[in-house]
Amino acid sequence: MTLNQWRIKKGYSYRLLAKMVGASHASVVRRWCLGMDDEDFMIPKPKYMLQILELTAGEVQPNDFYIKREF
Repeated sequence: MTLNQWRIKKGYSYRLLAKMVGASHASVVRRWCLGMDDEDFMIPKPKYMLQILELTAGEVQPNDFYIKREF
């Protein structure tokens, strides 16, 4: 599940999610929630990745921020 899917499911704003994971600003979280093909997409730093993993109870995994390819 992507972070944005999880955020929408919970009804959280970017601002609230930023506060919950300790990010400096809502725009940072918004960039994490963009599609991987968007030029502004950003992968969270490891310290935030751990916060996301804990907050989402494992529903959003680090590999969800990377492109999944079928082989």
